[in-house]
Amino acid sequence: MESLASSTTRVPGFRKRVMVDSDRLETIVSDLRVSIPADMQEAREILTQKDSVINQAHLEARRVKESAEHEALALTASAKEEQATRIDETEIVKEAHARAEEITQQAAQEAQEVTQEAQRRAFQIMEAAEAAGTTRRDGADQYARETLFDLEERLSIQLGQVRRGIDSLGLDVDSRVPS
Repeated sequence: MESLASSTTRVPGFRKRVMVDSDRLETIVSDLRVSIPADMQEAREILTQKDSVINQAHLEARRVKESAEHEALALTASAKEEQATRIDETEIVKEAHARAEEITQQAAQEAQEVTQEAQRRAFQIMEAAEAAGTTRRDGADQYARETLFDLEERLSIQLGQVRRGIDSLGLDVDSRVPS
């Protein structure tokens, strides 16, 4: 956008208004349209990775739990109860749950940041396009206004010359106009 702004052409009689190369503007808008879907894809990939890590953590927790339960089956009935209580409280399970929660929060935060950045870019593109459209429309209106005023002035001069020619010939306009 900065390169587009620096390559504008000032239009005489339009104060601070400039003309913008529409091809360059369209190229920039097209580039931005391409980059936004890429950001959205990146956010989706982060969410997919988050789900994968959570699934791995759950699988690891299940594996540890099943291993502990298998060992508990080999123990006596009273030892089984004690072992089952220990399974739920083991550090490995606690760490797996804590790590899964941490990864979930981090992935959600990254996805939110990418989404916000994509929305921010889209809003900036829309604002720039609206501003460019308004500027072009205003410039075109001003040009048309000036051209019409110039035409009116020229026609007035021509009409005055015709009137003076008629007056110099001594013709009465009313006698020339058919009734």
